[in-house]
This record gives sequence, structure tokens and C-alpha cells, in this order.
Amino acid sequence: MQEMIKRILEMDEQARQLTEDASSMRMQAEMTVEEKSQALKEQYLTRARKKVEQLEQKERGFADEEWAATQQKYAAIMDALDQTAASNQDAWVKTIVSRTLGRE
Repeated sequence: MQEMIKRILEMDEQARQLTEDASSMRMQAEMTVEEKSQALKEQYLTRARKKVEQLEQKERGFADEEWAATQQKYAAIMDALDQTAASNQDAWVKTIVSRTLGRE
């Protein structure tokens, strides 16, 4: 009987030890999963930031090109207006004077 009780106590001790080992392993696994999760999150954030930076530079380049084209377009329009004004200035002045004086 004593031997049986001793054997039951040993089995109980072994079961407790297995339970503690399993609990410890589970905690380590959870910490490993958390660490891996955090590392993946940081990797994704790093990639996302790089992608945003690349897209920002690309869009800035497109905007600069569009701005330069718009400036060039309006500069050409201003030159055309200046040329029209210069070539028609005398005729316009004569027309304005004539209409003001009622000669037309």
C-alpha cells in the first residue's frame, strides 16, 4: 500500500512538472508569436513608409512637370498678347480717339 501511495505521489509530481513545463512552453510560444507579430508589423510599416515616400516623390515630379507646362503655356499666351498689342497699338489708339471725338 505504501508503495502504491508513493507511486501515485510520484505520478502526481510528474504530472505537475509536465503541466508547469507545458505552461512555460506556452508562455514562451506566446512571447515568440508576439515578438514575430511586432517584427512583421514594423516591416510592413517600413515598407509602407518607403512606398508613400516613393509615391510622394513621383507625384511631386508630375506636379512640377505640370506646373512648368502651365507656366510655359501662359508665357506663350502673354507673348502673343504683347505682340498683338504692339502690332495693333496705333490702330487701336486711332479708333479710340475717333470714337471718342465722334468722327466715326
